Amino acid sequence: TSYKQDFIEKLPLNRTFQQAALLAPGVQASGPSGNITISGGASFENLFMINGVVVQDNIRSTPFNLFIEDAVQETTTTTSSISAEFGRFGGGVVNVVTKSGGNTFSGSFRDTLANDKWRTLTPFEDRALVASPTAVDPRVDKVVPQYEYTLGGRIVRDKLWFFAAG
Repeated sequence: TSYKQDFIEKLPLNRTFQQAALLAPGVQASGPSGNITISGGASFENLFMINGVVVQDNIRSTPFNLFIEDAVQETTTTTSSISAEFGRFGGGVVNVVTKSGGNTFSGSFRDTLANDKWRTLTPFEDRALVASPTAVDPRVDKVVPQYEYTLGGRIVRDKLWFFAAG
């Protein structure tokens, strides 16, 4: 199953490729900690790639967040009849293809703000604050910006393009 990013952006989903993969039949978030299972395989038996490069850790085989959402062009989830060229999986393969530029110039800029105080306390932290009058709230009240950009276009019309993201 392949989904273009234009379609994914119109749906009420998170902007991760895991959410795009969950739209495919045979894919569930039923593994430990909500990890993805594909075609009944264990969550550590899947293969996650970006442009054909494996992007998962060596212990739990969960995908690293090594991409910029605005740079994603398409997410393909393969659940059966998978070629042996991929190897190292027993469940399925999720491959993300990034944009590659074109004849028209385009780009995006995004600022994501995060603050530890904006999250709720965990039950352990909450109990510690209630139990001890001298306990200190472990959350830090500091706004942390995260900037992301994409830029693509042509160098030579119909022959050479560029695309950058950071």
